[in-house]
Amino acid sequence: MRKFRITVEGTAYDVTVEELDEGGSAPTPAAAPAAPPPAAAQPVPSQATPAPSTTASAPTPQQPPAGGSGPGDVVSPLAGTVQKVEVGVGDPVTEGQTVVTLEAMKMLTTVVAPRPGSVKEIKVQAGSSVQEGQVLVVLG
Repeated sequence: MRKFRITVEGTAYDVTVEELDEGGSAPTPAAAPAAPPPAAAQPVPSQATPAPSTTASAPTPQQPPAGGSGPGDVVSPLAGTVQKVEVGVGDPVTEGQTVVTLEAMKMLTTVVAPRPGSVKEIKVQAGSSVQEGQVLVVLG
């Protein structure tokens, strides 16, 4: 039996995997007790890390980029690459309007304005790499 920690959508799960014999079937366990239902797992921040090593270490929380964000800022919900900036400086925007399109893991994510306003500053351009929480557009 081997134990692994798998993270799905930011939630970590500890699993035990049984290796099959060469015949393709699992050995029959001798009255193995049923595992109790898993306790509520604490979310673990997802990070791009190298393959796990044999020594365990506590994950470090991911910090947003320095500078913070204000009430008129449109921030990235995830790390990725800017595919397209949909607005220009001075453009009026409505709440929920797409302002930036990001790509992460070959999936496109639209980032929308959290409130109505006008574009005061654009902090990224197509092709830029961004981190989760990074300010993309400032609304005035």
